[in-house]
Amino acid sequence: MPITVFDVKGVPGHRRERIEAAVVAGSKHVRAPYEAWIAADPFKRGFRLLITGPHGFERTVVLAIDDEPTVITDRVRQALDE
Repeated sequence: MPITVFDVKGVPGHRRERIEAAVVAGSKHVRAPYEAWIAADPFKRGFRLLITGPHGFERTVVLAIDDEPTVITDRVRQALDE
């Protein structure tokens, strides 16, 4: 059950789809439902990804706006496996 991305704020449109697809790809291995919110982080020139899930699971991942999709996918997978 992949992650559900509820909102993407402040991320340029030409990068939004690529980032959202990479986040979903990083969660293909999970069985429980997880949710994500993506927001631009103008101070670090990137974006923050908030992931929540069952049993109080909550992680924040900070990424660069120009990170490759494989980097984003790996970081999401790492956050979910913690």
